[in-house]
Amino acid sequence: MRILVAAACLAASLWAQDPPTVTRFEFDAAGERRAQWSVGGLRRNYFDERLPALFTRTLRLDEPLAGGASLDWIFTGAEGGVTVHIESRRVRLTQRYYDSYAHFPARPPKTRYPERIWDETGVELSAAPREIELVMDHKLSARLRVDGREVARQTCLMEMRRHQLAWAPPHGVTGGKLSGEIRRPAAGAAGVRVNPAAKRQTIYGFGGILSVPAWISLSEEGKRRWWDLLAEYNLWLHREYPNGYRLKPDLSNFDRLEDASPHYYGDNFPNGEISDFAYIREIRRRGGKVLFEFWDLPAWAKREHVAADGKRYPNAPDYGEYVRAMVGYCQISKEKTGAPPDVVGIQNEIVQPAEVWHGMIRRLRAALDEAGFHAVRIHMPDHSNLRGGTQAALAIRQSPEAWKLIDWAATHVYDYQSYFEDPDGYDRQIRAWREAAGDKPFLSTEFTVNHSAYQSWSYRTAFAQAQLYHKNMALMDASALIYCWTLLDVEQRSFGATRSLFVPDPARGFVPVPSSHQLRVFGAFSRRLPEGMWAP
Repeated sequence: MRILVAAACLAASLWAQDPPTVTRFEFDAAGERRAQWSVGGLRRNYFDERLPALFTRTLRLDEPLAGGASLDWIFTGAEGGVTVHIESRRVRLTQRYYDSYAHFPARPPKTRYPERIWDETGVELSAAPREIELVMDHKLSARLRVDGREVARQTCLMEMRRHQLAWAPPHGVTGGKLSGEIRRPAAGAAGVRVNPAAKRQTIYGFGGILSVPAWISLSEEGKRRWWDLLAEYNLWLHREYPNGYRLKPDLSNFDRLEDASPHYYGDNFPNGEISDFAYIREIRRRGGKVLFEFWDLPAWAKREHVAADGKRYPNAPDYGEYVRAMVGYCQISKEKTGAPPDVVGIQNEIVQPAEVWHGMIRRLRAALDEAGFHAVRIHMPDHSNLRGGTQAALAIRQSPEAWKLIDWAATHVYDYQSYFEDPDGYDRQIRAWREAAGDKPFLSTEFTVNHSAYQSWSYRTAFAQAQLYHKNMALMDASALIYCWTLLDVEQRSFGATRSLFVPDPARGFVPVPSSHQLRVFGAFSRRLPEGMWAP
């Protein structure tokens, strides 16, 4: 066995402490001549550095700005920019987007490019500012400090790449100077202590859901490239998103594409819920594993359940039909791919009363064993969020018999997005989950960025999500991280950038390409943690 150590932490412990850097700047308006043609813009100083996604930069003026003068500290990125506007007694923090024609106003300005203000905060000061600091932090914040005091904070998804200064002397003044410096803080050293004697989780793997229509859309070269990408990123857990409410009673259309249950995202074409046994056969041949679970059940597999308190559940399973469909999938998969799924889940994102879950678990285990599928493991029903997963675990534990039959604790963790701007606030829910799940090994079965406030392909959004991966591994002892989609066919870019790790690219001959920076940060974990590693 090899010992797992978080790669980022290990790397941090090896960094030498970088010293701070100071870059001087100076404006001198004396004798400046304007070009013959009219080009808008203030006098500028440009700084020769590429900014990281998260940074702190400090501007210090040698002398206060004169009355009537202004200084713009301009940060620019691919999607838009952040500007700190400084006057003698006020500052203003502005975010603007300029990456779409849709930002072009009805009455075009002289700038000749699309631009629209997204957020703006103005602050009156009691004294002329001398030190201004901009912080782009891990909480998706742009924070502005003036002379050591925070004066503005905005949610900011964009990352900046370069920065510059633009100075305007007081109106009517033909000369004048302004000087100061830009400071980059020192990077501190970090260390990690590892106790190899304390064994925690064993890595099961990484992966996600494949959209079968997206897979079919790939060219032959694209499909060959797909297998290379799975190997490169160690994405060998294939979570099935099978036919649900359209499944026929004779179970004949698990893999009939025209019968796929449509899954709609915005105005994209539906990425249907359906199986592809040829694909499963190939991923198994290459060493992959399969996790199977129904979401919505077909009408013929449902019945109404009336709980002891009189509450009615119209979508409860008919136990006999439910286990027949589950075992039937295992049998068909064995016939067509050579093996049943490695793990089956009770049900995805459907809340049932505790006694119904107990019945589903007991009957499914008995039916699998009777059919000879003793090696097929069972994970608990998935809730969409960790709080609900905790409640589900507690409900199942009301029956010690049912809880004993669960091989894997499992839940989605979509509610982490509510903590993007307070990531450590999620730890309280994690502690409650750990107590409820007990010593069961844990599958983190689904996550992505689907919160309407964070639909961005920026590194900053990806890094916000990456903190969830670290919490999964370090605090929740997850054995597996399973993204929502591994491959999704979309036209609306934000759906690919947030929901999926890859998308087919028609401009490159329908080969799979990374949809955003999400793949890079997810791969920082998946590529370095092969199956069988264990964490101290």
